[in-house]
Amino acid sequence: MKEAILVPSCAMPKRSLEKTCSCQDKPTGLRYKTGKLLWLKDIGEFVSKDEAVCEGEIEKKVFDFCAPCDGYLVEKCIEDQEEFLYGDILGYVNNET
Repeated sequence: MKEAILVPSCAMPKRSLEKTCSCQDKPTGLRYKTGKLLWLKDIGEFVSKDEAVCEGEIEKKVFDFCAPCDGYLVEKCIEDQEEFLYGDILGYVNNET
């Protein structure tokens, strides 16, 4: 069964070692915001539940989007450098072998 990788309504930004800002310590609402996507995994790669499979940059902050289950990345619905919004399906992980 395929499970969707979704853009959540709220997420914690990745911590940056170069920039220290209190905004990295609290969740950020992603509703009504547009971001650019970068895939960290390729189609066919095995991913573990909660492993980052792609990241998005929104308002100069970077957010990890994680696998919803163990399985293989089988589809990318939004490609690298394309824009995404809250609720978009970024791709799918198939948890069947």
